[in-house]
Order: sequence, then C-alpha cells, then structure tokens
Amino acid sequence: MFKISKWLVILFVAAACTCGARTECDGRAQVSLLTGIHEDAACKRVSSRGVLLYEASKLLLEQYNSKTSGFKLELAVVDTCGSIGGALKAAIKALVSADLSCLQPPHYLGIIGPDNPTYAEAVQKVTSVLRVPHLVRRPSNSAFLHHLAMENNSHVVQGVLEVVERLKWKSFTLVTSGDKNEDDARNIAKKLTAEAISRELCVIIYDNEDGDFTTNVIHVGKPDDDFFAGPTNATVIVVSEGRLENRLNRVNSTNTIILVEDDRNETTELQTMVEKSKWWNGDGTGKFDPDDMTEVRWLQDAIDVYGTALDSICKKKKCKSQVNSADWMEMISKVLASRNAETVSEPRGFKLLVKIRDGGLKTLGKINVKRNVARISWSVKDGAKGKGKVEEKRKGKGTNEETEDDEDEEEEQDTPDEIEKIAEKAKKKQIANLDCASNLHEAKLTEDEEDHATQIVVAEMDDTEWWTMVGTVSGVGVAMFVIGILAVYIVYTNIRGPRSPKGQTTSSRRYSLEGDSTLRRVGSDNEMPVSGGGRNQRQPQRAQNSTHRRDSIRSSISDRSV
Repeated sequence: MFKISKWLVILFVAAACTCGARTECDGRAQVSLLTGIHEDAACKRVSSRGVLLYEASKLLLEQYNSKTSGFKLELAVVDTCGSIGGALKAAIKALVSADLSCLQPPHYLGIIGPDNPTYAEAVQKVTSVLRVPHLVRRPSNSAFLHHLAMENNSHVVQGVLEVVERLKWKSFTLVTSGDKNEDDARNIAKKLTAEAISRELCVIIYDNEDGDFTTNVIHVGKPDDDFFAGPTNATVIVVSEGRLENRLNRVNSTNTIILVEDDRNETTELQTMVEKSKWWNGDGTGKFDPDDMTEVRWLQDAIDVYGTALDSICKKKKCKSQVNSADWMEMISKVLASRNAETVSEPRGFKLLVKIRDGGLKTLGKINVKRNVARISWSVKDGAKGKGKVEEKRKGKGTNEETEDDEDEEEEQDTPDEIEKIAEKAKKKQIANLDCASNLHEAKLTEDEEDHATQIVVAEMDDTEWWTMVGTVSGVGVAMFVIGILAVYIVYTNIRGPRSPKGQTTSSRRYSLEGDSTLRRVGSDNEMPVSGGGRNQRQPQRAQNSTHRRDSIRSSISDRSV
C-alpha cells in the first residue's frame, strides 16, 4: 500500500512537471492539517475531538491573521478517517489541492499531523518524496517529521503538590478519569504519583473499590456524575484542564471540593462553534470536552511555528521565488528549538477554588508555577478579587533566603480559613494500615501513544513469591543446558558415523587408491591419436572411462558431503 501510494505521488509530480503549460504559483501561504474528524475507517462515526480541532483551526487561524504583520496563512483541514489508508489518502489530497508544482514556501509551508505517530510515519514515506515537512507530537528519526512538544504537564503536578503541602497531607487516594481518550490525565497522574512518592507521601491508587477511598482524595480529569457519592466527609482536589465551575456547583455531597484549574481556558466562543458544528449531521448538539484544550493549544503553537518560520526566512530570502527545501527545513528546526525551550520554561497559572458541602465555589487564590517551582498567592480576605500581598512581594529577585523566609511567613498569615481547617483536620488524622502505591500497589495509569499501557509503580514481592520465581527460572535454565548438551552429542555422533576395524579400513583405502591409479594408467596407455577412422573403436573405452569417472566423482561428492 505504501509503495503504491508513493509511486502515485511520483506520477503526479511527473505529470505536473512535464505538462506543456505550467501555471504560476499564487501568493497564498497554505498549511494542511491532517486530523481524524471521523474515528472509523468508513468515515461515519464522528469524533468529538476531531470536530473540536476542526472548529478550533478556523478560530486560531483567524486570530493569527488578525495579529500578524507578515504573511496571512491559509489552513486546509483534511480528514484521516481514523486509519492508515485514510491518512495516506488525506496526504495525497492535501498535496494535490495545494498544487504539486508549488510545494515550497512562500506558497506551501507544510503539514500539521497526523495525530497518530503510526499514521505520521506512514504518511511521511510518501510526502518525503516531495520534501514536505510535518509538525508532529512525538519525536521521530525522520528528517521530515519535526517534533513540536506539547505543554509540559509538570507544571500541573507541582501546583497540585503545593496545595497538598499546604493542606498538611501525608497520604491521599489518587483517582484518574475513566475515559480512555484522556491520555493527558493519565500522564499527569503518572507524574503525580512518582513525584509524591519521591516526597515520601503515601499514594493509594483507586481501583473501583470503596475501601480505597480515604478522607484525602485527588481526582485527575473530569469526574463522573456519580463520583462524589463514593467518598464521605472527605476533601477532594479536582485537577482539570477545562472549566468545571458550573458542573461542580451542582454537586450536592458531604465533601469539601477544591478545584485546581488552568486559568487560560476562555472557551465560550469555541464551545459554541463545536456544539453547532456541521459535522454532527443534524444529530443534535455536539459534545464539547474542555479537557481537550491541550490539543487546541498545541495546534495554536503549530500554526505560530509555520508563520514565524515563514516571516523569518522571507526577511533573508525576500521570497520572490520558491525557497530551497534545505533552507526551509533548517529554519523550521531553529524556530522549533526556540519554541520547545519556551514550553518548558514559560510560567503557568492555575485558579484555586473551594466548595464547602452544598455551598458554591469560592475563589481562594492563584497558583503560579515557574521552572517547576510553585507558589500560591491567596486572595484578599475581604472577598475582593485581586492579587495578595505574597505575589506583590515576590516581584523582586526572590533569590536570597531572607526574602523566601519573609514570603513563607506572609503566606502563613494570609492562608484562608478553609485551608487552615483542612490542615488542622489532617494533623489529627493518624495514618495506619494504608496500602500505599510505593510498596503494595501496582497501577496502570497511563497509555502509551503507540498502544500503550505503562505501569507506574512496581509492586514488591514477598519471600515465597521471590523464591518460587528463582526456582522456576533456575529449573528452566538447567533443563535448557541439559537439552543443549544432548543435542550436541547426537549431532556429533551422526556426523562421525559408525567406525570400522583399522585393518579393514586401511586395506579398503589401499585397494581403492590402487584401483584408481590402475584405471588412470590403463586409460592413459590405451589412449589413441585423434583421427576420424578410430572414432568407433574408442567408444567402448570412452564409455568405460566415463563410467569410472562418474563413480569417482560420486564417491568424492559422497565423502565431501559427509
């Protein structure tokens, strides 16, 4: 399939280059987005994530073109239909629609995606013939698949653990969203588990058993509707990428809910576009999942990378004609290196809200994370929204110990009453008989993008299991060794064959040698000069010599084969 598609593209190129009247390239700067709007090979089942990216691409492109002073970009979205074959068809369709004779900047910039790493590797075998670059989520050895890093979710982990530290927790139950599509939530849970264990915290992995719930719970991702019926009189920290205020305000439970949420998610316009998208085919309002906003922000970065690279290279080349492919690849690599570094170092902010039982959500403050260091700035106690004293004081250098000590004292003074009550409750709580993930649990919290189960914590074995494993492995090893020795002996015996008495062997060999020399001598003595008349007389002799020669050759071959 790959070879057929590659030759098909080559034929397209040949047709475009050999036609008599070649059209001039227009001035558009086009980018192609390959994504799965449908999630089945038949292209019938609509993907909510694919619809989100389709609608987001239109909104992001409009925002980019409105603020740029350089080239205006065009973005063509092509459906991969959730299969490798669909991805290959989408790539060919994108290249043909972009004009195969104009596949270099400033006319055509490259491809974003496909989302699936396997699809990307398959597609680049075709597009690499035309030296078309891709921006992808996973690193690759291909020179045409450029890795654009997604947001570093270590910021989320550091922010959550800062809240845990303020609450004086020594243990907590970790719950991850049950949605299989939320790989980002599982990756956050994996990192959160590892970091918490390194800080000597006890992590209890929830595995759908009521006994796993403690009074301290952390839920990563969007919780199910009936989740809060499980824990009782507990403090639940909900970690979310999207806006969950309205949903959590409707929850009636005996628990105290603390919401840690990204403060950048202004999704009202995008949510409306997704819910009214044409792709739902009149099936009613579509589904908008705010937890997929990480994918949207990655798409925004990809558009910015192509736009920045085009503006940068056209300052040098003026872009009066098509830019050389090698120069374009080099420029993309430079812009990506800068962007990936910014992804790690740029600060992140999270809103911190609390809900006491049946009350409404109340803003507690903001978590600021920079270079994996988290600080909480509490809101002013009179209820007015704004920045607390801690954040204002931290605008200085903040590198000496005295400044840090002052900040800690100020933070203790400004801590809200809700946090102080939870911390006091945690101090009185005694930890006993907890099945911590650090030594008793084995949990699967993340799925690998290429299929995808990764285990977070390796459980320890007791003595019986350990010695059983050692005995089994040792027994298998000894058995394999004995079988190997027996096999070598059998092969050696068959090759050597049965042995004859020495006298018989010597006599037979001497007879054979003498017979060979006699036959050779007789044949040599009886050989007659070549003449036409003696041809019939030599026929019996030649037959005899041929018979002897065949016997000798057959004997030699037999000896050599042995």
